[in-house]
Amino acid sequence: MEPESSDSGSDSPHLPEDNSTVTQFIENMGLHFEDYEVSRIGGRMIGLLMLATGPLSSEDMAEALQVSRSSISTNLKTLLSDDLIEKVSLPGDRVDYYVIETDFWQKILEHRLTSLLTVREAAQEGLVELDQEDSVRPQLEKIIRSLDVVDEMVQRLREEMQSHQEVPV
Repeated sequence: MEPESSDSGSDSPHLPEDNSTVTQFIENMGLHFEDYEVSRIGGRMIGLLMLATGPLSSEDMAEALQVSRSSISTNLKTLLSDDLIEKVSLPGDRVDYYVIETDFWQKILEHRLTSLLTVREAAQEGLVELDQEDSVRPQLEKIIRSLDVVDEMVQRLREEMQSHQEVPV
């Protein structure tokens, strides 16, 4: 495979075809990942990388998303530090390229789980402060039981995802 030049822009062979479906998906990912405390542009970058058939440079992303290179650079730092994407290099090319982290979905799942478990922790703390006869005790216990089930399901899902990653393709 021939390395891409640093000014490859939208000539990158790894960019998805530019059409309304692709554009809408990328925009939806920008909105979706705001729930994960990722900026909208960061979410759009994730969406673009999800559809890419190979590594993309920051210049590829800036041109495809029609945003400034400085905005891409800022968001790359955040996505890298959150371990959602990884930097890769191509032999003979000095440009940095980026791809979705190998265990991206597991990390997103763990982030969601962590946010749910804070609700369970708050309910558990509430129980400590309540008398046995308090009228809200059953509701807090129900929340805890429900989130215990979610926790168990996510643990099984993690194991299943891990087993799929270990299977050679």
